[in-house]
Amino acid sequence: MKKTRDYWFGIAISCLLAGLLAFLGGWAVITPDMGWGAAALLAYGVMFGGPLAIVLALTWLVYMVRDRGRLPGRAHALMFIPPLLAAMIVPVHESILTARRDRFRESHPAIAETHVNLSGRTIWLDTRKASGASGVFPTMEPASAEDRRYAQFRRYPGPGSETDDRFPYAGARLKEGVERYVYLDEGGAPGASLPLRRQPYPDLGKLPSAYAFGAAGLLVHQYFHYADHVEVAPSIARFSLMTEQSMESARIPGLAIFGMNNYTSETIARVEINGQTYDMGGYAAQSLVGRPCDFNHGGSPVLLSLDQPARVRWQTVENPGAWHEATVSVPAFSPASKADPAKALTRVRLYFLPDGSVAAERFREIRSRGDKLAIRSTGLPPSAQPYASCGGAYAGYNSRTVELLAN
Repeated sequence: MKKTRDYWFGIAISCLLAGLLAFLGGWAVITPDMGWGAAALLAYGVMFGGPLAIVLALTWLVYMVRDRGRLPGRAHALMFIPPLLAAMIVPVHESILTARRDRFRESHPAIAETHVNLSGRTIWLDTRKASGASGVFPTMEPASAEDRRYAQFRRYPGPGSETDDRFPYAGARLKEGVERYVYLDEGGAPGASLPLRRQPYPDLGKLPSAYAFGAAGLLVHQYFHYADHVEVAPSIARFSLMTEQSMESARIPGLAIFGMNNYTSETIARVEINGQTYDMGGYAAQSLVGRPCDFNHGGSPVLLSLDQPARVRWQTVENPGAWHEATVSVPAFSPASKADPAKALTRVRLYFLPDGSVAAERFREIRSRGDKLAIRSTGLPPSAQPYASCGGAYAGYNSRTVELLAN
């Protein structure tokens, strides 16, 4: 039986290759943010490690031929295990870093912010550690009927952010000691500030049990910038399609998706329903009077009992200092709705009318086994019919493919 020293050349090549890979891998591990240096290390690995790997493979083949395939197991191990272990230094290190980052993100989630400028002047938002789908621009012009866009972005915490005064959140919530909103100046440095008035966090009820990504993903912090102060109102964020499907399956009690049609003469910038600040999305609600219809099926979730009248408050872009208020009763479905699938989400369309009142329509999207869509609706409210030129909820669907069920 051959001894280990009979394979000394292959073992020596293996040790040389392992040493080279360990050196390059160790250098990569202890030198973060190498930039183009990583490409240089890779080039060295190919330049010097490649020939060594080829020589090692050829040596192993020679040994296999010489010993007629009866190469001892220890020879296999000594020739291949050291280079493999050295090559695993960087992947193992990266997997450890990834696990750490994942744990950090779980305990320090990204925070969604929406900003509404009702101050009447241009403001420079605090966009530090922020990222948006189309970039983040710190300047924000005052809201108007022509410019209804809100600023939306996410703030990403980093190591030490909980003790960093520049980052206002701890976990998924605003830090207790944050009492002022600090604007940036034109150079991107902290500048003027205004008192920050905080609204309470909404009761999420059983929503987190149906959402796999943490409570922070269900919240949006809405900042309303006025001339002399800023109000931050945490709200239940609009659902993605996947989240909405999860909520349907979970059958969350009291959950309804609210949409709105604005038939007043002003642009609605802020809405509260039973004290819950409504997520307007990315735009103020423009007046539909004399304008083309906007058949948008979207809406935001609200947790409430539809058996009781809802109190609705709103502010407008044209007169942001005044609150308008109305009480609305949401009509119930007829007994015919008892045959509807229990998991279908209830939806409510609010109609803001010129006389300052609000009317409501309840409806539901129902999909059959053939994935055909039908709508159950209580119909356009009588008080809204003289003004609702765009029709009721069903008007936003294709009548040739979507059936309107009798109510």
